Parts: sequence; structure tokens; C-alpha cells
Amino acid sequence: MRVDGPLARAGISGDPDMVLLASARLRHTAELIESAATSLRHLDAEGAQSDAVEAFLDRSGEIAAQLEQVHGRYAGAGEALRTYAVALRQAQEAAAPAVRGHEEAVADRDAATTLVEKYEGMALLATSPEAQHDYQELARVQRRREEEASARVVEHGRRVDTAVAALEAAAAAAVARFDDVTADGLDDSWWDDVRGAVGTAYDAFQRWMEENDAWIQYLLEALSWIGLALMIASMLFPLTAWIGVAAMAVMISSTAAEAARAAAGTGSLVEVGISVLSVATFGVGGRAVKAAAETSVAKLAFERAAELQRGGVPMSTAVRAVAGEHRAIMDGPVDAWARVRGLGDPELGRLFTWSRQSAAATAGAGSETAVLMDRLLVAGTALRAASAAVTGARALDASTGWAEPLLGDLREATTIRIVTGTAW
Repeated sequence: MRVDGPLARAGISGDPDMVLLASARLRHTAELIESAATSLRHLDAEGAQSDAVEAFLDRSGEIAAQLEQVHGRYAGAGEALRTYAVALRQAQEAAAPAVRGHEEAVADRDAATTLVEKYEGMALLATSPEAQHDYQELARVQRRREEEASARVVEHGRRVDTAVAALEAAAAAAVARFDDVTADGLDDSWWDDVRGAVGTAYDAFQRWMEENDAWIQYLLEALSWIGLALMIASMLFPLTAWIGVAAMAVMISSTAAEAARAAAGTGSLVEVGISVLSVATFGVGGRAVKAAAETSVAKLAFERAAELQRGGVPMSTAVRAVAGEHRAIMDGPVDAWARVRGLGDPELGRLFTWSRQSAAATAGAGSETAVLMDRLLVAGTALRAASAAVTGARALDASTGWAEPLLGDLREATTIRIVTGTAW
């Protein structure tokens, strides 16, 4: 601290009453914990009616010991805060008049210094010995005032220093006391720390979802209708591949929003399940069925080549012919019937064409592979139709609530409200 000028700390901040209030809360909590530990110590097994109660009583001693450790934490922390609050009040009471005295002394010193310089300058310019002597005498008086004020500046500065040093010592003692009471082996595990951070983030997310749920529901209604429109467009215009991609993107976005609502407790798992079903039947499920059908292509091609060979065509020629026909169908245009059968999916429609022609070519052999492939393709078409139906019903329900009498109870039962701070 500069005692010959402005103080480095112009006062001691803090509210002793607030510190005392925190101390009282900690000590009250310690009393409640002590009471609980005492009650556990006095439990006995008389009148216990179940194994669970007896098991709890067997552990009551261990739990009481842990509670007593926790009591030590709260009691020690409360006492440390109480001691610090007393030191803070004393430091403020000692520093406040010293700070005011320091400010007054600095003002007196600076005023005297100004007058000293003034009178000494006038003495140098005096035209007579008498005037010069008078001015020099005035300068000496002001210099004595300057020295006296400087001494007060130092004295008050030292008093502030002493108060600050005493408070810093009290703070260090309080910190040391906190360290002592927390060194009892009851530290939180890494999972407790992670769960606390996650709980804080989840609380913020939950509040935001609750505050914005009204417009989120309007957004979901709009996404439902947009997804349905894009889905129907992809069926009517099968060669425009980006429409199907856009439909899938909208449906996935809607599913993500429903999942966020369910996680926040503002939506239900039923809505998430419906959204997932719509996405799965339109995209993922259809792709899986097509992949299963494509595994039959090679086997069916071999059967067709074998049928041609039985008709007298060399095997190599038969294989090339069948392969060429397959490429022509899969790379060529989709006819109207294939578009209808594929319900807007070009690849599904081409596979239908290949399956139909292969079934005709192997009719004499009664190909089971052709029958299986055709069933898979029919299932793929059915999935696309089901997806459109589910998406349409969902969009209509979002607008009119027609499904509420059917799904209301189930929605309520599958709405999960997570409260942080509890076991989860």
C-alpha cells in the first residue's frame, strides 16, 4: 500500500450479515444431520416385519457413521464462516475511520504543499526584505502543516494495512478450516461431478423446451404436412430423386424434434415411435427389403441361364444374355406399370420388371426364387404405402387431434418427466 498517496484498497468490502446468515444455515443443517444420526443409532429390530427393514437396520450403524462425518463438514464450515464474519465486521469497523482519516490527511497535505510552493515563489519575487521574510515565514508554517499531514497519512495507512492483514489472516484460517473438514474421505466421485454438470445442462434444456413448446408444436405440424407432400411427390415423380431425399430429411428432422420434446417431458414416447415408424417404413425399412430382394438377383439370373442352357444355348452365351438383359432393365427407363408397382421408387420398379420377366422365363421350372423376390418387392411397396398412411394420419392428428381419444392415455403414460437431483 502507498501510504503517501491514494490507498491501494479504499475500504473493505463484504456483508458480515450475509456471511452470518450462510453460517447459520450450515449450522442448522448440521443440527438436522446430527438428529438423524442419533435417531439411527437408537433404532432396533424389534417389530421389524420384513427382510428389507432388517437389512436396513443392519446398515443403520454404517449410515449413522457417515451422517456424523457429514455433520462434521457442515458444523465445521458453519463455524469457519461465523469466525470470518466476526473478523470481517471488526476489520470494517477498524478500517472505515482510518480510510476517512487518510483521505482528509492527504487533502490537507496536498493543500499545504501547494501553499508552500506558492509562498516560496512569492518570496523569490519579493521586492523588499520585509516582504521576502513574511513570505518565507508563511512557507515554513505550511511546511510544518505538510509534515504533520504526511504523518497522519502514514498513520492512517498503517491502520488500514493492519485491518486488511487481519482480515486476510481470518480468510486464510477459514479456508484452512474448510480444507480440514472436507478431508474426510467423502469426496464426490467423478460420476457425481459429471451427473451434476449434466443435470445443470438438462435443467436449462428442459426450461427452454417448456418455454418454447407452443411454437415447436406448430413447427412439427408444418413438418408433418411438408413431409407428406414431399413423400407423395416422390411417388408421383419417381425420377426426381431429390424429392425423396428432401422428404427423408424433413421426416428425420421431425423425429429429432419429437425426441427432444420427449426428453424434456413436453412430448411423449408415442409420438417418437410414430415418427420413427414413418421414417423406417419410408426409408430404412424399404432399403432393407430392397437389399434382401437384390440378394435374389444373382440366384435368379443363374436359374434363367440354366433354363436357357437346357434349351440348347451354350452356358457362356446364356450368362451374357441374362446379364445384358438385367443391365438393360436396371439402367433403362421405368415403364408405367413398374412405376405403379414401385410406388414411386425407381429402383423398386426396375426390380419388379426384372422379377416379372424372370418369372415368365423360368415358369417351366417353377422358380421359388422368383416367387420369393416378388414377395419381397411387394413388401417394399407395402412399406412405402404404410409410411404415407402413417405420415398422413400424424399430420391430420397434429391439425385436428383426431387420435387423442385413442392415444391420449397412452401418450400421458409415456410422457416422462426427469427431475435432476434424484436417482436416474
